[in-house]
Amino acid sequence: MSLEHYSKFRREGLRVYSAALQNHTDPYLPVLEDKVPGLSQLSRLSLGVQSIPIERVVGSVSQGRSYAFASNFMPLLESGSEFAAKWDHLYESVIAQGVNQPITCLEYLGEYYVIEGNKRVSVMKAMDARDIDADVTRVYPAPSDDPRHKAYEEYCTFTKESGIYTILFTKPGSYEKLLSLPGIRAGETWQQEEVIALRKVYAYFRIAYNDMMKDKAVMQVGDAFLSYLIAFGYKDVRDEDMETTAAHIRLMANEFEVRDSKVKLVMDPAPQQASGIPLISSLFRPSKIKAAFLFNRDIEASAWNYWHNLGRLEIEEKLGDKVETVARVVPSRTDFEAEIDRLIQEGYTAIFATSPVMLNSCIEPALKHPEVKFLCCSLLSSYNNIRTYYIRFYEAKFLMGLAAGILSRNGKIGYIADFPIYGVASAANAFAIGARMVNPSARIYLNWTSATYFDAENPFKDPEIQVICNRDITAPNHTARDYGLYLRSGDEITNIATLIPQWGPFYQTIVESLLNGTFSPADNKSIATNYWWGIGSRILDVAFSKRFDPYAMRLINHYREGLQDGSFSPFEGEFRDQAGVLRCQAEQRLTPAEILCMDYLADNIVGSFPSEDEMIPTARPLVRLQGMHGELKPEISSFSWIRK
Repeated sequence: MSLEHYSKFRREGLRVYSAALQNHTDPYLPVLEDKVPGLSQLSRLSLGVQSIPIERVVGSVSQGRSYAFASNFMPLLESGSEFAAKWDHLYESVIAQGVNQPITCLEYLGEYYVIEGNKRVSVMKAMDARDIDADVTRVYPAPSDDPRHKAYEEYCTFTKESGIYTILFTKPGSYEKLLSLPGIRAGETWQQEEVIALRKVYAYFRIAYNDMMKDKAVMQVGDAFLSYLIAFGYKDVRDEDMETTAAHIRLMANEFEVRDSKVKLVMDPAPQQASGIPLISSLFRPSKIKAAFLFNRDIEASAWNYWHNLGRLEIEEKLGDKVETVARVVPSRTDFEAEIDRLIQEGYTAIFATSPVMLNSCIEPALKHPEVKFLCCSLLSSYNNIRTYYIRFYEAKFLMGLAAGILSRNGKIGYIADFPIYGVASAANAFAIGARMVNPSARIYLNWTSATYFDAENPFKDPEIQVICNRDITAPNHTARDYGLYLRSGDEITNIATLIPQWGPFYQTIVESLLNGTFSPADNKSIATNYWWGIGSRILDVAFSKRFDPYAMRLINHYREGLQDGSFSPFEGEFRDQAGVLRCQAEQRLTPAEILCMDYLADNIVGSFPSEDEMIPTARPLVRLQGMHGELKPEISSFSWIRK
């Protein structure tokens, strides 16, 4: 008896066994009883017979035959053993008849450990099977604050509500993100057609992903699936075939790689170093850049768009014939790709999407056109083919908070924010800290323009709230004066200070880096880059009225200088959130990542983040994308940063 099949896969088992020994890791099958002390005392639930993903069958419940297999379930025992003969016979039987009896296993934290049927699993893995029938009993882990345990709790709830056991995420909040995707779910009760559709989309993705990413260090398939849905949109991939799914995965291959730090925050402009331009880059660098600026609505109707367009016009003036720009209004995602195709045909090689709501729209075109540079004005992106850029608005808001605290006699200060997305919390908190530094009784009353309950004519019912910080700037076709920091007495408004964004220096820096060939250093191609500049980068300032006390202005200028040279941060020293949680120690300073990821409010802020049901319909897409529980919820550990 040649045992040809057994000998082949035993060699694979021995290879994995030897590699584990060299890496000082356990070379045998993981044993659940060893991993989980007190396993027999944990609560259990029979899930019945299911078809389970074979890649999630990871070990054995007890020692038993665990030494007969390497950690990948390939056999290890000698070819002349009785075990080898039975394994080879089973292999032949499965080829002829398939597996006619389910294995028995425990499911723990979404992975499966075999009670009976190790050889069947080994044979099926050797055959590159995708699934195996199993009689499954779920074991509930002991309570824990471990993120993986939190994610598993969400998995259990998801499986109970949907009946879908195949989609496993490893990060808390992922199921919430999945269910927030438009078209994923019609209501509280799952309909059969919804379950069938999601299962099909995931099945196609899983098959193509496992085939294409085999033997590569990539995300767990469930986590990769969520990234795929966010990138391409569930509605758009729901009816795609396997070939199209595989093509999309091929486009995203680099995004699925596991990296220690996926996002680099660039906190300041890099110093100009002409001598540092690579020789090859200098030989092939372009003499002219064609840059397109995309806006989600009319420029004159939006202060945000107006200031970005001023930045576009500024680089045309300063760079002359080295740059050619165009402004296009693209109101919806359905129009976005067609517009990008037109721009590329017209020779545009740099695309600036000027609104955070456009981030998802950029993903697919950027994947399809790696020769084009895509940048989106947004805080959150982990896609290495899209660079994002934003302003550290919290620095200016801190200065305005100082002024508000000085102006307020009763300590009551109004603060009107727009969308409850990342970056807004840090701005509100910095404002509250600034006010409190000069006025210990300062209380910041928070309201939201994107909330259904917002009353623009009378945002604060309390007549004692007369110092108000409202929208940063006003649109050019608006005549209202309720912007920036102002004093309000009845219908009379006295403007005191306003935030001034200056996008020109940023756009000029980027275009010049494209011209001189330094935009894409070779060592950074696999890392996402987010520009997050502040007052020291000439991209932001606060203009104060002459009505403001010149003696108090000295204090403002002192802190402005500290922000400019980096010697001061609003988020240093002790402060707490609304729940009394200490967010920063007395002798510490929050890191850029901790500031960017803020999802809480300072303890002297009165108010909260509005729920989705409390928001106007036009605000919901952006909040679903970048809100506190949105698709792009950031993780502090995923960021690194550099300063000048």
